[in-house]
Amino acid sequence: MNYKVGKSSKGDLNEAVSEATLGLKAPKLILFFSNVEPFEEYSKKIKEKFQSSIIIGSTTFAGFCMDGAYKNSLMVMGIEDGIECYADILEEVDKYPLKYIDRVTKCVNNFRDKSNTICFEISTALISCEELVLSTLNSVLDEHKIPLFGGSAGDKGKAEKTMVSFNGIVYQNTCAFVIIKNLSGKITLYRENIYKKTAHYFTATKVDTRNRIVYEYDNKPAALVMAQALNTTVENLPKYLDSYPLGRIIGSDLYITANQMVTKNNGMSYHAKVYNNSKMVLLEPDDYKNVINETIATVKKEVPNPSLAIMVNCLARSMLFEADGYLNEFAKNMGNALGNYIGFAGYGEQLRDQHFNQTMVLAVFE
Repeated sequence: MNYKVGKSSKGDLNEAVSEATLGLKAPKLILFFSNVEPFEEYSKKIKEKFQSSIIIGSTTFAGFCMDGAYKNSLMVMGIEDGIECYADILEEVDKYPLKYIDRVTKCVNNFRDKSNTICFEISTALISCEELVLSTLNSVLDEHKIPLFGGSAGDKGKAEKTMVSFNGIVYQNTCAFVIIKNLSGKITLYRENIYKKTAHYFTATKVDTRNRIVYEYDNKPAALVMAQALNTTVENLPKYLDSYPLGRIIGSDLYITANQMVTKNNGMSYHAKVYNNSKMVLLEPDDYKNVINETIATVKKEVPNPSLAIMVNCLARSMLFEADGYLNEFAKNMGNALGNYIGFAGYGEQLRDQHFNQTMVLAVFE
């Protein structure tokens, strides 16, 4: 597979695009990530330079590659060959993405052979659209056994504004997706969780699914139940919320659901939907360096010769690593397993039919 990953921190946007795309000739697919402020200009300039390429971009907290983690920079991956791919957008994703389902069908139908194929998607964040996006995409992908992975766009971490870009045009309230077939082998998907279960399990008994609020666990006020589990008061609960997310249990799988805040009437709001009768468990931080080393060892064993990799690393994880002075080391360590990869940090992660938080997802191409 012939591809390049480039980056630039230059203040002059023309120079930044030139540096980050150096060596790219006529890529089939370009993925790019940058901070919010120059994002629209980057979108235009990259499209002007590569008019026949599929180009998908997202705002991010940080961009990742084998050289490290980069904030306030432009990160670009251009894939020249070794893949077949088709892309489009879903619009009005907070309400009616289903109106655009024909675009998904059209992309899928372009493939004669759908083996070793995945869908990579990025949605604008902060509008609670992810579950609607997943159900729309998967209603087509599932029947063709095409797995999905992706993330929600990011920003500096202050929940101000996120954007995605498709072929030079910048969108809000949109999901950009690309369906990629690896012509040289399999694609393996990974999901990494750096939290572990505590002894505190609950069942959601009164929920507002649409607004991602749980009012009651086990028929008691949700914030009160959480405060008791953490041996604190409802007033002091907010200071625990970032470090103690919840796990939504589905069969033998556990998906992290990040706390947003305590709502009125002692409810709890979240960054992913919790459904009525969901089984939940309170989580606590694990030794994340150990977990990451295990992931690296697993990837190296299962895909010893990766040709390409795309990573989505949650914004909350990225901020935690940054506070610990580990963010750059994390990005470089991942390069030991993945080679020259690209990654971004946003407000949520998606894998197959689930949206969750505070997680890393990876697609590794043989």
